[in-house]
Amino acid sequence: MLRGNHESRAMTEHFTFRDEVLKKYDGDDSVYEMFIESFESLPIAADVNGDYLCMHGGISPDLHIVADIDKIDRFVEPPLKGFLCDLLWSDPCGDKEARTTKFSKNVERECSYKFGLDPVKVILKKNNYLSIIRAHQVQIDGYKMHRWGGKEAFPSVITVFSAPNYCQSYKNKGAVILIENDKMNIK
Repeated sequence: MLRGNHESRAMTEHFTFRDEVLKKYDGDDSVYEMFIESFESLPIAADVNGDYLCMHGGISPDLHIVADIDKIDRFVEPPLKGFLCDLLWSDPCGDKEARTTKFSKNVERECSYKFGLDPVKVILKKNNYLSIIRAHQVQIDGYKMHRWGGKEAFPSVITVFSAPNYCQSYKNKGAVILIENDKMNIK
């Protein structure tokens, strides 16, 4: 399990998680603080079999080699800009923009970036990965293969979203990726 943008003090307060914890635990703020402490302890990225780099949001202009991620102090409230913010909040560009855009402002999120194919290719090549697996965006089918290199190309970015019918309004499917014996299956 990886830390996402919702595993923060700001998001848990905005989306009423804190209120729910206080209600269920008789106003005991120490329980909520333990949740925050555990959220801050979650890893912010993962390497799967040396083939896939996983994070909640996406890549950052500050990401050059995967070892850069190990230097991030994750035991903090994520700031609204910078490397940690990007790993939790960035999104891939749309299919048309991805081939011409390196990084652009992520206007929809009001923080971080949208990233395109070129910086993804650099990260994949430098770190010997096949693909980046991320979440952070509702997908109607539960996942999306970003095949920016063409329809036959292996997807350089895969978005997987596990929450079905997100917020009881999207009518999306939820999906998970299983990687066993070097084979990827999406369920």
